[in-house]
Amino acid sequence: MSEESSNKSNSESARKLVLPGDLVETKSKPGKGIFRKDGRIYSSVLGHAHDKSGYINVNAITGRYKPKTGDKIIAICAETGPSIWRMDIGSAFNSTLHHSESSWKVPFGDTARFLAIGDAIWAEVFMVDAAGSHQISLKKDDCRKLYSGTIVKIDPTNVPRVIGKQGSMITTIRENTQTRIQIGQNGYIWIDGKGEDIALAQKAIETINQEATSKGLTKKIEKLLEK
Repeated sequence: MSEESSNKSNSESARKLVLPGDLVETKSKPGKGIFRKDGRIYSSVLGHAHDKSGYINVNAITGRYKPKTGDKIIAICAETGPSIWRMDIGSAFNSTLHHSESSWKVPFGDTARFLAIGDAIWAEVFMVDAAGSHQISLKKDDCRKLYSGTIVKIDPTNVPRVIGKQGSMITTIRENTQTRIQIGQNGYIWIDGKGEDIALAQKAIETINQEATSKGLTKKIEKLLEK
């Protein structure tokens, strides 16, 4: 076996995807995300198994969104202040949108006229500090307020599955439902179109979210979208 093949094999074994209750074949000692039963080792979470330094750990891949500078996200207004909006982005803390980072000239104390509680925007994370607080902006690229439509929330780790290889999955959903879909890296997805088309696209996305690790998922979604 070549060194390249060996490295690839080691990398694959080090990042094996496991489900809760899956048997983990290893001679290493159990670490986090693991439980023992009848002398055997099992995963207690959905995640990637890492066998390193004599310990086997499973790092969970579910959880809240962790913002990174440059992320394109969908945010929902949760609170208005005199000169800021507090935005729900699915993270542990709401994000801040300052009026100076919007595309509007907002008089002091009049923020709700431009963005009210429950309104959604397509925005970009432009600052994350060491303490974990973050700010978003509407001044970047195609950022804007989102009108009408429906917001679907999925696990952020399943966003790549909804998009698919080279955008294949989301293209299939868009073309079969004739909807406009914007996917935030925070797992918030905006769908707009006719009522029944939105409902079908939402069902497809929610199915992907629930069955992200299932085999034959692409064919299942294609069948679901048949009219």
